Amino acid sequence: MIAKNQTFEGEVVSIDGSTFRDCQFIKCVLFFSGVLPVDLRGSSFTECQWEFVGPAANTMGFLGALYRRGETHLVETVFANVRGEDTAADDHHHH
Repeated sequence: MIAKNQTFEGEVVSIDGSTFRDCQFIKCVLFFSGVLPVDLRGSSFTECQWEFVGPAANTMGFLGALYRRGETHLVETVFANVRGEDTAADDHHHH
């Protein structure tokens, strides 16, 4: 799906393999499986619910299991990378 400048309200949307440019999502349920890339540039999300399914759910479960067994630094580093933070200098202190 390719959508530009559209508003989705109260919809259930599977976002895998789709492009949503400058769209608004209001009170939607968004499904992401992680099978295909997604382009969400310029889009906004208001009171939406995210559902991770398939491989994406497996990844979230794996990260949760690592965190619960004490691998907190590894998981925090993953999320720091997601936030675009430079973790290279920090990594050298924990090996």
